Amino acid sequence: MQKQFRMNNLHCVGNISYWHSILRQESDFIYTNHTFQKQSFLSQFEIMTSNGRLKLSIPTQKTSRKGMFDKVLIDYSNNWQIEMWRSIQNAYSKSPFFLYYGYKIEEIILKKHITLIDFNWQMFNVVSGCIHSPHNMKLDQEEVAIYNQNSLKNLSIYPQVFDDRWDFETNLSIIDLLFNLGPETIDYLLGIRV
Repeated sequence: MQKQFRMNNLHCVGNISYWHSILRQESDFIYTNHTFQKQSFLSQFEIMTSNGRLKLSIPTQKTSRKGMFDKVLIDYSNNWQIEMWRSIQNAYSKSPFFLYYGYKIEEIILKKHITLIDFNWQMFNVVSGCIHSPHNMKLDQEEVAIYNQNSLKNLSIYPQVFDDRWDFETNLSIIDLLFNLGPETIDYLLGIRV
């Protein structure tokens, strides 16, 4: 008998809605036995820059995109790692907590991962440690899952780097929240009312 629909997939970095759901779930498993969805949070995340919202993507090898998520290979035919890190650095170097967490994120981005799932899992563990998540999550690669994007609306306003020129942008990548709120990130996430 097939079990209930699973919401907790392994996103690339994860937005605020995603991390809220991770902290609120009862299961200690992240389900990865599903097909890869192009142009989704499995390989993309959004940050706030001086020019507004920016979507960053991990490029994947075309031949591996049409199958299962755990078989998707990262494409290194261009220098995406340096460009991605520069975008994050330019966006957040003046944030209050970049100095404390930036080097941890940088290490994952600049490391040469073979599969997307490996990148996502290592990033998940770094972010989980930075926010002091009480969960000890494990990957479940057996249980059949369905990919689902989490999207909460009307999140509470918190200070953002470019809030002097842009209105508050909601539900960005968790790194926006982490670099701006630091150790208060977990309190913000647990305080979200659905």
